[in-house]
Amino acid sequence: MELTFHARYTDGRRKFDGLDHYDGAQSLLGLSQILLIALNSFFNKEILVQAPSAKGFRLVLGKSKEGSWDQAVHLLITNPNVLAVAEDIGKAGLYDLLKWSLLSGIGVPYLVANRKAKKIIRELEQKNEDLHEKLDEALKRVHYPVKHQGLTIHVMAGRQNLATFNEATLRYIETEVVHEAQRYEPFGVSRLNARTGTGRFIPNMDAASVPFTPVDALSKAAKQALGDSLAYLTRDRFVPVNALISEVTSADGHLKSYRLHSVVPI
Repeated sequence: MELTFHARYTDGRRKFDGLDHYDGAQSLLGLSQILLIALNSFFNKEILVQAPSAKGFRLVLGKSKEGSWDQAVHLLITNPNVLAVAEDIGKAGLYDLLKWSLLSGIGVPYLVANRKAKKIIRELEQKNEDLHEKLDEALKRVHYPVKHQGLTIHVMAGRQNLATFNEATLRYIETEVVHEAQRYEPFGVSRLNARTGTGRFIPNMDAASVPFTPVDALSKAAKQALGDSLAYLTRDRFVPVNALISEVTSADGHLKSYRLHSVVPI
C-alpha cells in the first residue's frame, strides 16, 4: 500500500505571497509528527511518547503552482506485518482515523463512520496515554503559517480533504475560557487514567469523546463509578454516570474539555 498526502498552503487572512522558510519547516515538521504518531497508533497499537532573529530579509520556500504552495508526503510501508494491518483497515478506514485525529484536536466535530476505524478508536481510548494529548504540540507547529502569515492550510489525501487549518482553528488551540457554571450530565466513559483521574466522556455510543479533568482528587466511589462505565463500554454497553461538570471552551465558544467536580452512578 502506498498513500500520498499533501499539505497545501493557500490564501487565508492574507493573500499568499510565498511560504516563509522557518514557519513552513515548522509546519511540515508538525504534520510529519502527527502522521507518524497517529499512523503508528493505528498500525502498532502504541501511542508514542516523544526563532530566527534575522531582520530585513526572509527565506521563502518555492511555489509549486501560482497562488499556493504544495508539499507531497508519501507513506511507504516496509514491514509486511504493518502492511497486512494497513490493508485490513483499508484506505477508507485510514482516512476516517486520520480525520478523527486531526479534527478532534481543532474543535471540529467528526462522526467516524467506518466500522474498523471505530473499533481501533475504542481500543486506543482504553490506553493510558491519550493520543490527542500527544498531538497538541504538533498541531500548534502546523499552524505557524496561519499565525504568522495569515495563510490557510489544507491537508489532503488524494482529492479528499482531511483537515483545514485556519484562523478559527488557531483560536481554538490557542485560547481557553474556564466557565464557572456547573451542571449534571449523563456520560459514558470511553477512557480513564486510574492514576490521574483524567479521561474522556461520550454522551452516546457513536458520539465524539470530550476530555475531562477532575478539579480535585476523586473519591474511591467516584473512580469506581467511572471505571464501571468504562468496563461496560468495552463490552459494547452504554452505562452512563451522572457527572457534575463545568466547561472549558475556546474564545469562540467551542467546547474543549470538561472540569469534573463529582460523579455518581445512575
